[in-house]
This record gives sequence, structure tokens and C-alpha cells, in this order.
Amino acid sequence: MAEYMTNHSQPTADPSEHIFPLPGRQLPPKAGIHPMAAISPGRRYPLNPNVANIAGGIDGLIGGYRLSLDRAEILPIVPNQGAAHGFVWDEGRLPVGVATELAASHGGGGLSRLTLHAATLEGLEVKLIQQLPVLNITPRFAVEWETRGHGAQLGVVQLVESARTAHFADGGTLNLLNTANANAGPVLYLDDPGAPSPVIPVCGFQNADETSRFEFSESVRQPIYAELDGQPVASISVLEQYTLYFLANTAPDRPDDFIWTPVHLPIIWGWSIRVQQRFDGVWDIFRRKLIMPTPSTEAPPLPTWTDNSLRCRTPLDV
Repeated sequence: MAEYMTNHSQPTADPSEHIFPLPGRQLPPKAGIHPMAAISPGRRYPLNPNVANIAGGIDGLIGGYRLSLDRAEILPIVPNQGAAHGFVWDEGRLPVGVATELAASHGGGGLSRLTLHAATLEGLEVKLIQQLPVLNITPRFAVEWETRGHGAQLGVVQLVESARTAHFADGGTLNLLNTANANAGPVLYLDDPGAPSPVIPVCGFQNADETSRFEFSESVRQPIYAELDGQPVASISVLEQYTLYFLANTAPDRPDDFIWTPVHLPIIWGWSIRVQQRFDGVWDIFRRKLIMPTPSTEAPPLPTWTDNSLRCRTPLDV
């Protein structure tokens, strides 16, 4: 149902492009270099007992981030009498005193950034694929990935809230995909049950102080059947909202010491579409409402889910 395509090139930076930082990263200008410039995002740092035992935790630090295809869980920092550790997931939110202490204990340097360029929705159509009508839609993003001060790998996690429904001629319905049955919030968008990780690499490891440009493209398809469960299908509706989280990892080969951290505001896109037959029997789009790929300030900064989209499907091969 989904395809990822990336094209590598070395673009000329466009200073007019707007950078969408994570909430909280816009700090008042200070004399000299802010301590966070020397902190590696996603790195595991030792914490002194006074810091580790702060009630309610520390803004910008987490105890860990456990990922699987069925679940994501943010782990708290566990205070104890010995050495406690925390991962930096948003260095811009760290209290200045904590940032100064972490920077002094371990060097780092440079904040990588992702710039969203052109975004379009293409290929909204119903076409025949092996004699079967299929609804197709393809969003395309041009993104620029810049690693400053340290190398990193770029990855993406995609969540979805979806209701794909077949409407029968007698007024009945059949859920083809309904994420609300499993969870009140978004679920992991998953095509391949054998996928090794929910984080899909966008590229290989990129060395420090390099810039690359990629085209991110996703092809979403919904087959349209003339009959399901022995009943004629009158129409199919697709109501979906996707949230893309672009994450970076400065040492993906060291999962005990580094985690994936956000490098851009989550990207929201989606649609409400209804497909039904015309008077001549041809399947066509009769209703459409599109959400162009847009940075969101309301989505949680880290993705969490408790199920995936494949587990929300009906037993039918749809």
C-alpha cells in the first residue's frame, strides 16, 4: 500500500526557506554559545542525584524510548542511589543549569536540521490495475537534510487515523480498516508485518557538515471491489489523517547509548474521499477534501502508539 522513494543530490541551500523548529527551541539570544550547542541530541547522559531526583522529571530529558511494531513507550528517568541516566530528546527544552552540566561532562556539537521544501498531492485518481479499480493518491515532499557538527541518520515514523468503509446497496457497511476499533489515537502505519523497526530509514548515515536533498514520496492505494461478502458495493469512503515524524540518530549502531529524536515538526496530511459508480458503471471520485502536507504544532513531539494499521484490517484481503 505504501512506497518510499528517495533521490540523493547536493542542493544549493535556499536561505529564504523557512525552518520549522520543534516547539521550545526558540530561545532568547544570549552572549556566547548556549550550552545546548555542545549537547548531542538523543545521547544517554549520566545524571547527578540532585538532577535525577527532580520531582516530575526534567523537561527535555527522558529515561528511554521503547519501540516495537505494536507499541511505543516513553520511559521515565528512574531515580536511585547510584548512577541514573537520561536521554536528551529535545536539547532546547533543557533547563540552562542542566544543559551546562551535561555539556561539561560530554562534548557534542551542532544541531542537525531538516527543511521542508515543496509539498504536493499528486495522482488522485481511480485507475484499473489488473482489471481492478484502485483509488490512488501520492503526496510528495522535497526535504533538505543538514548535519551540523556531527553525523546522523535520518528516519521517519508514520502514524495514521483511518476509517476505510464499504457501503452496500442495501444501506449496510463493512469496515475495511478502522483504527478507532483498536485505539482512540493514531496507530503505526504499517505495510510489511516483517518490518524490523517502526523507524524507516530515509537515507544512510550522513557525515558531519553535509547537506543532502531527498524526495519523499508515498503511494497510498485502496482497491475498489464491486462485491464484498456476497453483497454489491455502492461506494467506498476513505477518511484518513497521517502524521509523519522525521527523526535523527547520531549513532544508530549503539541503541543503548543513542535514541531517535525529532528534527522537525510533525507533518500532517490526509483526505476525505468517496468513490462510487457513475451512471455508466465507471468508478469515479464523487467527494474529496484534501489536507496538504503541513507542519503541525499540535501533534505530540514524540510519536506513541499501541497498535498498527495491519492489525486494524478486516480478515478480507483488501
